[in-house]
Amino acid sequence: MTDIHLPKISVVVTCYNCADYIGDAIRSVARQTLTDFECVIVDDASTDDSAAVIQQTLDALADPRFSLVRLEKNVGQTGATRAGLARTTAPFICFLDSDDLWNEDFLERHLAAHLNETYAVGFTACNARLIDGKNAVIAGAVYWFGKDRAVADRGRAFAPIDPERVPKLDTASRAAHWQKQTPYRLYTKRLVHWVWVSTSSMMFRRSLIDLVFPDDDETFRLHMDFYIVVMAQMVAGSLLIDEALYSYRLHGRNFAANNPILGGRLHLSARNWGDTHARMLDRMLTAMIRDRERFVTALGERQYRRMLLRMKAARATIPMSWLYVLRSWLI
Repeated sequence: MTDIHLPKISVVVTCYNCADYIGDAIRSVARQTLTDFECVIVDDASTDDSAAVIQQTLDALADPRFSLVRLEKNVGQTGATRAGLARTTAPFICFLDSDDLWNEDFLERHLAAHLNETYAVGFTACNARLIDGKNAVIAGAVYWFGKDRAVADRGRAFAPIDPERVPKLDTASRAAHWQKQTPYRLYTKRLVHWVWVSTSSMMFRRSLIDLVFPDDDETFRLHMDFYIVVMAQMVAGSLLIDEALYSYRLHGRNFAANNPILGGRLHLSARNWGDTHARMLDRMLTAMIRDRERFVTALGERQYRRMLLRMKAARATIPMSWLYVLRSWLI
């Protein structure tokens, strides 16, 4: 077909006190091989020089695809993202954290994955390199990507490493070169297992974000990513790209990724997220019950009831969780 064209993509970058890295993040968007996008940078009332750095970066780019929104009051992660969403219109949407970096082909590879001929998914997600505050690579990928992190290597005293996943080092230029990887995996499981890295790794259908985005900025000042990703997976499923197409930065001031020691099964965060996850799941259930008509319109009665039972299963303890899952299969 010659009369169709590729869809436009919206990008929302939110920033709060990230003057050291926001310029690099914006420039990583500007370097994209897929050029038909709009990018809104939202400064969430930063108290450092972030707003000035953003403006200087945009002035140097002189690119009409980029715009800046400066909020007078700090509203948190969800409110800042909502302000960016209000100024975007494309059918696909990406969120980039102000301290992360995209590879040049990030948008191209994600959109291609969305346009596969097998299955239309709600969102795509890729793996990540880990970098430090000075852009040095400290890990080639996140080991749990695409796996149930709790059991990723359980019971395996020796786990083989594919030699094709080990980079060639160019010692002269101080660079590492990984072989291109092309595997894709459809993730259809409707249970709460975090198998992704962060929202910077994802491209969503805008219609899905409109359905699952939380309506309370204050309640979700933090942890918006957990809420929307789990809800999006429950509604529509995802497609995993088993290649690192962006860099997740560990600079010592990360809110979530605050574990200074990497290696083995050590998580990027040293915090106990149990209570946080439970509160998020409770809020998801509340939203689904309160907005039942909206969810049923989008999903249909059968899928809505199944999703509700799976969410209850995630919140319940054994054996009640098993009972909820069984009931969901009988619908």
